[in-house]
Amino acid sequence: MDEDTRRYIYSYIEPDEFRVLKIIEVHPQIQFTLETFSIYEAPEYEALSYAWGTSPEMEESVCNGAHFRISRTLGQALRGIHAHSGSGWIWVDAICINQTDAEEKAHQVAGMGELYSCADQVVIWLGDAADQSDLACSLLPELTERIWSLKETEGGWRPLSTDDIVSHGLPHPDDLLWRAALLLYSRAWFQRLWIVQEVVLARACVFLCGARLIEWHVIVNFAIATSRSFFISNIAGLHIKAMGEHQVNRSTNGIRLIRNARRLKTGLEQVEKEIDGLQATMDIMQSQGASVKLDYVYAVRDMLPDALREKVVVDYSDQAQHNYGMIHASFFRQCLERVGDWPSLRFPPNMDRGNIPSWCPPWGSGWNDGYLPVVGCRAGRPAATSLPSSSYAVGETVPLSEVFDRSSSVIYAGRVLTALKDCLAHIPDGPNAHQRLLGVLIGQCGWLKSPQFSQYPDHDVLNSLITFLEHLAENEEHERQAGSGPVNLDTAEYVLDQHRFWRSYLNLIMLRWPGRSFALTTNGRMAIVPCHTKPGDTVCVFIGGTLPQVVTRHDDGKHWIYIGPSVVDGIMEGEMFDIGQNWIKKKEVFCLK
Repeated sequence: MDEDTRRYIYSYIEPDEFRVLKIIEVHPQIQFTLETFSIYEAPEYEALSYAWGTSPEMEESVCNGAHFRISRTLGQALRGIHAHSGSGWIWVDAICINQTDAEEKAHQVAGMGELYSCADQVVIWLGDAADQSDLACSLLPELTERIWSLKETEGGWRPLSTDDIVSHGLPHPDDLLWRAALLLYSRAWFQRLWIVQEVVLARACVFLCGARLIEWHVIVNFAIATSRSFFISNIAGLHIKAMGEHQVNRSTNGIRLIRNARRLKTGLEQVEKEIDGLQATMDIMQSQGASVKLDYVYAVRDMLPDALREKVVVDYSDQAQHNYGMIHASFFRQCLERVGDWPSLRFPPNMDRGNIPSWCPPWGSGWNDGYLPVVGCRAGRPAATSLPSSSYAVGETVPLSEVFDRSSSVIYAGRVLTALKDCLAHIPDGPNAHQRLLGVLIGQCGWLKSPQFSQYPDHDVLNSLITFLEHLAENEEHERQAGSGPVNLDTAEYVLDQHRFWRSYLNLIMLRWPGRSFALTTNGRMAIVPCHTKPGDTVCVFIGGTLPQVVTRHDDGKHWIYIGPSVVDGIMEGEMFDIGQNWIKKKEVFCLK
């Protein structure tokens, strides 16, 4: 191209107009036309969904005969969709929206939901073929079908041994196919926040990875199956060494994203599932990344219930970016009012929150994988039989997080054993104290009623668990002296095959303990609390809420700082609200800051 060729300059478009492009050629250089249409007279078009990425590498393309710089990542995506779709009209956000015009960007972003929902289909570009992606793409449909068949043959999801897995026609847990599938879900596209509306609002979706095509339902069904089956999450642990902990975490996050996107889509389509869809939205915001903070609100706007969506006005002005904390807090408060409960989020300790209030989740932090249970809990709703109202302050604490490294896929049996014994040393006397302690530690106070624990032994379950861990710790010490790593429950066949009973407990320990501590309140109740809880902090129950919450006094003496949700033995079913309604006289308004 002639060096003197001018740079492309965007022309003004009306709020009810949008641009689409048509690729002319991709070699040796990408050339395309860019045209403006009214949304009421739009041609048939496809929408491209891809990960923008952070690479500074750029390449030159030609738009309407003028220079147009695009990222190398976008160039790859355009070549990929051209090979699949030919020369039809395509909507691509990075090109079709003038990213340097805040006013245009605001009204175009506000209408993006409609642009994706009106497209013939959304084509999702995952990237070029790599990491055995061709293998994953070709075998994923069959693999998904066989995983789902386990639910029927086994009567539901349950822990399986390696022999069980292989006997059902699935690859051995350390087979390369599993790693290829995990790496597919670890790709950059699955880490973006904006992609959620791109698939949730679409009429139809198709994934492209190199020259391979994967249908949307295959990606969804694999994600749902791997989220619900016990053994699949354990398989990831076998590949940490080969993939690296970061990649494994990205893959599990990608799987969780697709599962939540499905929940969100169902919430939009079925009125009775609206609240679950909104909770899925908050889950997604917690785990996904966005380069602009305001996008944590705007990227989900078009997937909100109508009453909530109308309150979100897209604004990318400097003032809006400066006031992000206020926008964040206002939006989250509206979500809480709609849901009618406080989500059981696990907030990261000692995080620099800027101007975001303590009670707002740090969206994009990834701290949503350690939820406390909410099913069957009703701490903030009066019960038929209740306790006298009294205050609950945190007394002694025992850290639980230290039994793990960064990844909870690896468990140190010796550390878990030490933590259990430390907790035992702090429990109060009383009937069934050991059983109640175990219920708190697995974050499931009603565990004796739960079907998954219905086969517990008649003797002391906690002591039996300790005995089991003592044997495991001895083996761990031998392995350590031999130069091996810590015991990994995902690779310990004897755990799966010989001690399957304990797997449910250890799964919950790996889920509940990271980021938390065991605590004893000043009036003798056992609890799991956020790890940054301090003696003297207050355990309170919000009226109508599901879980007890931990708060601490602000330095000004007037406000409170939100710490996080908790599980407290004996007050999980509304017992704080005494029958005589004396609690009404003792209720307090907490002004969170």
